[in-house]
Amino acid sequence: MNKPRIIISSLLASVLVLGLLVLLWPDSSDSNQTVDTSRVFSLVEVENHSTENDCWTVIEGGVYDITSYISRHPGGNEILRACGADSTQLFSTRTDTDGNSVGSGQPHSPVAEAQLEKMRIGRVSE
Repeated sequence: MNKPRIIISSLLASVLVLGLLVLLWPDSSDSNQTVDTSRVFSLVEVENHSTENDCWTVIEGGVYDITSYISRHPGGNEILRACGADSTQLFSTRTDTDGNSVGSGQPHSPVAEAQLEKMRIGRVSE
């Protein structure tokens, strides 16, 4: 193997490891937050949190405040599609309501699901 290939491989591996660390590193702004996950919100209440600076979403009936995660989202601003909306389909299949692929078009990983659960603030009323 030639030197440029080794260097590029090493750099890619480093970027992947750093990316994982960023994803898994706890957000210090959330560390002291105690959230009552038994709270119930209407979909209208969720819709009132639809901006980059105040972003709630619904996924499979759970309500999540994802505001603090927006700047760290690996898919960039694609996450803003979820603000103020039921984004179950977007999260689980990475497709929009018309079935068009968003991002990779692959389901989110178990790591992403675990991160999401840390942002749960309640559930949506039926």
